[in-house]
Amino acid sequence: MTTSTDRAPATGQTRWAWRVDPPDGWLVVPSAVTEDHEDVATWEREATAAVRASLEPQPGDDGEPAELDDAARSALDRAAAESVASLREFADGMAPAGHRVAAAVGVLGRGPVPVLVAVGVSDPAEPDDGLMAALGATGGYPAAPPDIEYLDLPDGDGVRVVRLDVGEVTGGAWMSVCLGRRTEHPDAVVDTVLVWRTQDLLLGAAMVELLDELLPAVRITRGGT
Repeated sequence: MTTSTDRAPATGQTRWAWRVDPPDGWLVVPSAVTEDHEDVATWEREATAAVRASLEPQPGDDGEPAELDDAARSALDRAAAESVASLREFADGMAPAGHRVAAAVGVLGRGPVPVLVAVGVSDPAEPDDGLMAALGATGGYPAAPPDIEYLDLPDGDGVRVVRLDVGEVTGGAWMSVCLGRRTEHPDAVVDTVLVWRTQDLLLGAAMVELLDELLPAVRITRGGT
């Protein structure tokens, strides 16, 4: 499910456009702030069906599907609808800043896992110096120094940051996995940032691989002048 193209900030006379072409197992969440309400409603129906299917219990050792009573099925129906509503709320909150939300579906039996997607464009004479901070490489109070890995990507320079923080209020552990890409053009520096954060620490390894899968799906093009 692909949403409409977004505009990135302009540099000089050039405008940039970007979109997310979701890989299999991903949803791109529309926002009512920027998109047609009928399109959003259609997406909600399709997304709810996809999430509901992903929540279906796996077959047992004998290969037979698990039997669910009416109450259990109703509970899964509600869980799917509520998770889609939560994704939409998140997307609406991010849209005014020009950000998108994508969600991985069917990860280790969980509900959809949301990821923030952001694109920024800066002048090569004064490139944005906030990329590392946006990825969580600096700032805050991590429980240990963040794990920073530099990647050689086909379309730019990549950085992966994995860090663990302790919540100031609850004291619980928070993990974040962030992936960035910087592509340098003669007239612009284009940064792509993916951010995922959770207290479900068991998802960490899976999300590292899934963000690697999502990043190439964020496609950035010149959008005219």
